[in-house]
Amino acid sequence: MTVIGESFRPGLHELGVDDKKIVLLYNWVDTDLIKPMQRDNAFSREHNLHEKFVVMYAGNIGLSQGLEHVITAAERLSDHADLHFVFVGEGAAQKQLMTLVKECNLNNVTFIPFQPRERLPEVLAAASVSLVPLRYGIGANSLPSKTYSIFASGRPILACMDAGSEAAELAVQSGAGIHVEPEDPEDLIDKILYLKNNPEKSEQMGLRGRLWAENYHSPGSAAKEIENLFKQLFSV
Repeated sequence: MTVIGESFRPGLHELGVDDKKIVLLYNWVDTDLIKPMQRDNAFSREHNLHEKFVVMYAGNIGLSQGLEHVITAAERLSDHADLHFVFVGEGAAQKQLMTLVKECNLNNVTFIPFQPRERLPEVLAAASVSLVPLRYGIGANSLPSKTYSIFASGRPILACMDAGSEAAELAVQSGAGIHVEPEDPEDLIDKILYLKNNPEKSEQMGLRGRLWAENYHSPGSAAKEIENLFKQLFSV
């Protein structure tokens, strides 16, 4: 039996599955499609983002991400004219968030619909930093696949989720990101400003993420892991 993250192993143990029958196979990302690009690209220019420090969330705008706390951070950072928050996607929480933005009269938040797959490299490249957020208690049993896409894009990650959760650990272990307390706008603000004020650190994180994706989450690395698994199975 395969799992996509170590955090899924304990649940199988509780169901009586022997640990020897569990194999970790991380998801992979198309590192040929998604690769580091210039922030100044067709997508960023289309949405007037190329001259901004962009904090991006791309994916399902759902209830489990706690994205209203990102809006709170945006409100408190509204006096930073060169800082902009971008949500790319759609979902159950989108209407609520858009209403909140309107009520707060925020000009530093933009909502953009899901984009065609071929535009994903440009979308992710438009970010200065990308968010991977989850509410308290959810991160321990979840490993958002967007983490690998962000790695591949060469952008730093702010993992806004439970300390010790696998996505947060991957971000920190790879050197590609920083852990942020979930549902904590003040901690998020501190980490955003840290990356904004330290562009060299931010660039280094992005480069480390790209290298991590190539080494551990590329199609080639996934194929090698599957090949090793079959070798183990047929050697028994």
